[in-house]
Amino acid sequence: MSELVLQMGASAFGETLLTRLNHLLPAGSFSLYRVWRDQSPVLLMSHSLQPLDVTRRCFAAYRNKLYLEDRSFDEVRARHEDASCLLMHIRADEFKNPEHREQIYVRNHVRERLSVAQSTGDGSVLSLNIYAHDGHSSYTDRHLGRFESVAHVLFAGAQRHLALIGAPVQSRQLCAADADLDRLFLSGLDKGLTTREIDVCACLLQGMTYDGIARQLDLSRATVITYRNRAFARLGINFKNQLFAQRARYQGSQP
Repeated sequence: MSELVLQMGASAFGETLLTRLNHLLPAGSFSLYRVWRDQSPVLLMSHSLQPLDVTRRCFAAYRNKLYLEDRSFDEVRARHEDASCLLMHIRADEFKNPEHREQIYVRNHVRERLSVAQSTGDGSVLSLNIYAHDGHSSYTDRHLGRFESVAHVLFAGAQRHLALIGAPVQSRQLCAADADLDRLFLSGLDKGLTTREIDVCACLLQGMTYDGIARQLDLSRATVITYRNRAFARLGINFKNQLFAQRARYQGSQP
């Protein structure tokens, strides 16, 4: 852990974390992200020992819509009053949503996840996740004990690293950049969408409810639905999942 501390704020932090962690347990990649119930999650940091950082591809699928049905953080949210950290061990076959298993675990050859997560004051959960990939041995009780012994240090170290490089970790403003990208995507559809229609669709892509959008944009719920219906008519779609699918195809076409 002393070597990890020395790398805080440096570009080698992610590689050092995984390299040193592999002395204790199998770790092919890791991610640190923040997730809300009603808003798209934000990836704060990731690294992989593989040539391709599959964590970003996994997170793109998770952010698209899978987070909406992810119940793995319910126990963490239940501890929001004492803000204690919770350690979790989840195997791919334990996810009840088959789409979650396929798009994140099976497709990317990920088999297990170890997490240390904490509920925060803004209603989100901050989670540091370690992933074992195909080819790694399954996590044993010894591995879990070793993870328990270092999890809180890793969690605090990752947050400190972000602070040193100037990346905020405590605000919903982290989602602003994602919302701007969604507006850019919607504008690029060139379907004559108005500014308000783009605003409403961007909020939908952020996972917000109609009531939440109404509060955000200072509109009535009925007006939000009207803008939504007009936008969907211009786009030739009927359901929200079709909008998510269009964004997924757009993201997949980007370099």
